[in-house]
Amino acid sequence: MKTKHNLLIALMSFSAHSVIAGEADAVINPDDLQDVTKINPQAALFVTSDSHIRASGIFSGQWSETAAFSGYAEGVFGNKQGENKFDTDYLGGRAQYFQAHQLDNSLFPRLGFSFDLVHQKTQGLPDTTLFSVGAVAAINKDYTPGFQLFPNVAFTTGEVFGESADGYLANLFLTAPIGDNGSFLLAWPEYFDVSGDTVELESKSLNVVFQSPAKSNFGQWFVTKLAYNETDLTLPSGLQIDGDGELAIEFGMKWYF
Repeated sequence: MKTKHNLLIALMSFSAHSVIAGEADAVINPDDLQDVTKINPQAALFVTSDSHIRASGIFSGQWSETAAFSGYAEGVFGNKQGENKFDTDYLGGRAQYFQAHQLDNSLFPRLGFSFDLVHQKTQGLPDTTLFSVGAVAAINKDYTPGFQLFPNVAFTTGEVFGESADGYLANLFLTAPIGDNGSFLLAWPEYFDVSGDTVELESKSLNVVFQSPAKSNFGQWFVTKLAYNETDLTLPSGLQIDGDGELAIEFGMKWYF
């Protein structure tokens, strides 16, 4: 059961960088955003303490002077039997899209919408696929000196282990520059709560990412991520699994093009 349990705990452990990618670009290189039609693509590769490989891509930019967007997609690869060794089996993925528009509002100067798709394969059970649609906002920097906050709340629907389920997703993204070399911190708690007639999933996680430039032109970055996750499940068979908290560490590189 422990092998299956480890796979289930990993269900909601994917990262969610894209909501603040536009802000990160501004911290990294403001000149990149002078052309409002320019798209800023990124790619990253990570090795995790669970012997997984995570590959991701990000694109961000502006549709106009008042509308910014960012998209994110990733895939996780490892051993489908749950063994702690590197392998090339596809385990799951996540794709996100955020779009924000400038407002004349003292508390929320930007407000927009989000799409979020999670797919996870679990040994011995049908796949889990969840789609979320929600709202995202930027809180005025005057109220958060030294960092920025981006709340995100979404309605979630889909299938958990092949059974219909719905619920909600909530995030609170934080980004803050560190030092004078362009390094910055990303952090976000994430909460999923979805249920159906025979299944239930409740996931609580905290993610902290530190990024530091590897080159003076900011084209390549060192990335370290800490991810803590607890996931409680009710399987279609009625079996309830209370997840123990697990901490994962990732090391990787990110490239801007």
